[in-house]
Amino acid sequence: MPNGGSDFCGTCWFNRRNRGERGYSRAGDTDVEAYCEIRDVLIENPFWTYCANHPHRRPHRDPIPIGPIMRAGEGNSSGMGYGREVWIPSPDTEEVREHLFEILNRLPTHLAADRYPARPGLAEVVLRQLGEFKERRAEKRIRWLSENLPESWASVAQEALAKIRAED
Repeated sequence: MPNGGSDFCGTCWFNRRNRGERGYSRAGDTDVEAYCEIRDVLIENPFWTYCANHPHRRPHRDPIPIGPIMRAGEGNSSGMGYGREVWIPSPDTEEVREHLFEILNRLPTHLAADRYPARPGLAEVVLRQLGEFKERRAEKRIRWLSENLPESWASVAQEALAKIRAED
């Protein structure tokens, strides 16, 4: 997307400035700071900051943090638009891990529903995060996904498996 996408904190219902609403209606308000209520962090540039909890990814309010907070970075691999880089890593709590398992167990459903074009999509974020956490409890399911999903998704699952299996 040449403009960096529309799935940014500036239109997210978890941005305190938006007072629980999604969209652009409060985007110009400056009387309230841009602050992520589910991650407890001040958002410096809400129109170039992203996460997987945005309404475009999770249309049914999901207040448990999924993956890292991303911000605009260098161009993406196609040479068009803006890439995304990790700004703040995912919180690592048992609640977050359990939530990732819940999403993982319904991943094919999420893959079919995630039509937003900017990457990474929800499924990719979940797989990568479980790999980053080296979450062995997810190994069996991720292995199944790596063997049964189309190549583009299978490769993400294989990367997550490699991280889970890697020795420290």
